Amino acid sequence: MEELRVGLEWGLPLPGLHNHGTVVVTNALLVAVMVGVGFYAVCRKAKLKPGILQMVLELVVETGRNFLLDIGGRKVVKYLPFCLSLFLFILVGNLFGMIPGLTAPTTNIAVNAAMALCVFVMTFYVGIKELGIKKYVLHKTGPFAGMTKIAFIIGGPIFILLESVGEFVRPLSLTIRLFGNVFGEEQFVMVVNNIVTNVNVLFPTLSMEPFIEYIMAVTLMPLVYALVAFTSFLQAFIFAFLPILYFGAAVGWGEEDH
Repeated sequence: MEELRVGLEWGLPLPGLHNHGTVVVTNALLVAVMVGVGFYAVCRKAKLKPGILQMVLELVVETGRNFLLDIGGRKVVKYLPFCLSLFLFILVGNLFGMIPGLTAPTTNIAVNAAMALCVFVMTFYVGIKELGIKKYVLHKTGPFAGMTKIAFIIGGPIFILLESVGEFVRPLSLTIRLFGNVFGEEQFVMVVNNIVTNVNVLFPTLSMEPFIEYIMAVTLMPLVYALVAFTSFLQAFIFAFLPILYFGAAVGWGEEDH
C-alpha cells in the first residue's frame, strides 16, 4: 500500500515514531492548529455587523444547535462544541489530502479510532451526567424497567448485555467507515490523475495529442476534486451526526423536553 499514497508525505522528526507515524501526527497537529486558530481569529474579531466568514461560522453553529435541540433536546444541545469540533477537524483533515505535500490524517485508522474512542467515552459520560448512574443503568434495561421484579431480574441483565454490545460496536463502525471512505477518495484521485496524465501510455492506439491530454486534465480533474470535497463534507457530517444520535439515545431522546 505504500505505493498508493497520494502526494509527498512529510512530518516533523518526533521521537519514538517511525516515518509514517511522524507524517500522521504532524498532519493531525496541523489540522488541529488550523481549526483552533481559525475559530479563535473569527470569534475574537466578532462584530455586530458580521463579515462573510463570521456569517458562515454563525450559520454552522446555529444549524448545529438547532439540529441537536431537535434530536436530543436541551440535555444534548450543550455538547455542540464537541460535535462541531469533530466535524471541523474531520472536514479540514479530509481536505488536506487534496493539497500537494500533505496527507489527510483521517486516512490513518489510528486517528479515526482515537476520535471514535472519544465518542464512545462521551456517550457514557453524557448519559451518566444527565440521568445519574442509577437512572442510566435502569434506562439500559429497556422495557424491563417497568415490568415485574422477576421479569426485571431475568430480562434486565440480558438487555444490558445487548446494549453493551451495541455500544462497543459503534467505535469500530465509525472508525472503519471514515477510514475506508477517505482512503478510497485518495486512491480514486490518484487513479484518475494517472489515467489523465498517462493516457497515451495506457491507450497507445488512441494516439492523443498533448493538447488533448491538457484539455482532459483541466476539465476532468476539477470535477474530481469537487466530488472529493463534497464527499469529504459528507463524511465529516456523518461522523459528527452519529454522536448526536448516541447522546440522544443515552438521555432518552429528550423526553423531558417534549
